[in-house]
Amino acid sequence: METISSNSGFGPNFKPLILAVAALVLGIGAARAADVTVLAKDDKGRAVPDAAVWVEQAGKQARPKPVETEIVQNHRQFIPRVTVIPVGSSVQFPNRDTVQHHVYSFSPARTFELPLYIGESPRTINFDQAGVVTLGCNIHDWMSASIVVVNTPFFAVTDAGGRAVVRGVPGGDVVIHVWHPRLRGEAIEWRADLSGGSIQREAALKLRPEFRRTPPDADGGTYR
Repeated sequence: METISSNSGFGPNFKPLILAVAALVLGIGAARAADVTVLAKDDKGRAVPDAAVWVEQAGKQARPKPVETEIVQNHRQFIPRVTVIPVGSSVQFPNRDTVQHHVYSFSPARTFELPLYIGESPRTINFDQAGVVTLGCNIHDWMSASIVVVNTPFFAVTDAGGRAVVRGVPGGDVVIHVWHPRLRGEAIEWRADLSGGSIQREAALKLRPEFRRTPPDADGGTYR
């Protein structure tokens, strides 16, 4: 078997080079992307859909890329009920009903009004400040929805089974946030270390009772 001797031609800097390469490989491994799975349940152990989940890096935060999306008004409801978007994103509010809607928000993170209309959104609304924006309709008071504006590109919303998966989060220390429109108090948050790879956490949410009026009939009745 051939061996490599000290005069094999690799030179005196060969060992430091190996160490540098090894350190680089270890660094890449530590920064490997991971998934964060959150299972949201209420105090009775039932799955909680429509909970916003977002993950922020504890150190240097990746800058989120704004998106363009829409929240539809259909069957006199906002769809979806909870939307998460990065800061700087824009939202349109098309009305697919045959009755007029008047969309508004009085939330500090974004105040706006779209007076009575049917069809396409009269204008696109930009959300340039992080926070929760609560939507309502000035005609149909049971209509409500929430927009959660975040300073991170890593977010998701829990499905009907209360599960959300935030994918591709860089390894390292992170802060995980969970929020729901009926949550008592501020968003739940906790720290985690993703250096070891993907993780799963269960979020126990204390929710206010649901008060959700439904439309009086299927076709709009006497509402405008």
